[in-house]
Amino acid sequence: MGRSMLLLATGATMIFGMVKLSLNEQGILLVQKTAEYASNDHSKNVAYATIQLAMEKINQDEDWTPSQGSPWTETIQGADVSFYYEVLGTGATANEPDTIRVYSNATYLDQESTIVSTFTKEPLSFIPEFKAALSIATNQFGFSIGGSSTVSGSDPSGACSDKPAVTVLDPISKAKIEVGLFLSPGSLLSPKGKVEIDSELTYSPVDELIARLENKAGVQKISGNYKGSMGSKDNPGVFFVDNYAKLSGGISTGYGIMVIRSGGELEYEGALSVAGNFEFNGLIIFENAFDFTGRGTPDLKGSVLVGTTENSSAFLDIDLSGNLNIQYDCNAQSYAEAASASLLKQNRFSMLNTFE
Repeated sequence: MGRSMLLLATGATMIFGMVKLSLNEQGILLVQKTAEYASNDHSKNVAYATIQLAMEKINQDEDWTPSQGSPWTETIQGADVSFYYEVLGTGATANEPDTIRVYSNATYLDQESTIVSTFTKEPLSFIPEFKAALSIATNQFGFSIGGSSTVSGSDPSGACSDKPAVTVLDPISKAKIEVGLFLSPGSLLSPKGKVEIDSELTYSPVDELIARLENKAGVQKISGNYKGSMGSKDNPGVFFVDNYAKLSGGISTGYGIMVIRSGGELEYEGALSVAGNFEFNGLIIFENAFDFTGRGTPDLKGSVLVGTTENSSAFLDIDLSGNLNIQYDCNAQSYAEAASASLLKQNRFSMLNTFE
């Protein structure tokens, strides 16, 4: 009996010892697997983070173009990474998106992860959507219109929906426009309404855009008798008028963004070889002022925005007498966007797909 018990005890000890040994081995394997999973997750996370960092570098330097033969390499959070991209397709114009494919590889310990993603790369312009032919983003103004001047919100191309002729902030501002129409009731034209209220109309994002653009290389400051370029369809520009300026020397068209500020006055010299016609296509901004004299037939195509900066107490006298024509044109927004994007050099990336 005692011997049998001893044999049973010895057998149990051996069995439990084997079980313990097996559990220890399984524990070691579990720890190893857990470490592998953790390393794999870390390498994958770093590969994704590398894409984000690389996109920032692309935004900062348009000439930064790592390739498969010469990738960008770095150590990030203990992982060795490499990154490159290729352009799959280029937009038809500078303002249309490119398609790029990026390759990001990260190795951490003995785990390696590769992420392949496809993006559209589109230049950011920060240009607000055109909401009317003339938008008045302040209630500190007076308004009059006469002569042959018109403001039209009908889209001439037929490619976009029509807009109101004028948008204002509140009912009092709308009443000012309606009183100003007394002598020229047919001068505001649009199937979407002559004057509409937009309580969300604001100037604040635009003043920030102006501040960013003002000191960029390539901005044209106009003053005196100006005979230079006013941009083209393929190369629209950004123009600031801070002092008295007269367009002369046969300038007939302009493209991009034109900013006329307090202290600035733009006069178009009518007696030119182009029969007194001047046309600007894009976004025209009057900041803390409204001074535009036309002795010919100035046409502003796109959208005109009138507003005051945060600390300004300026009262704007909006006088549209003469032969000034303001015509909403959705196509002209692209000229403003291209002009802004070419100076800001910022891009928006939209992911199309990704593979691990």
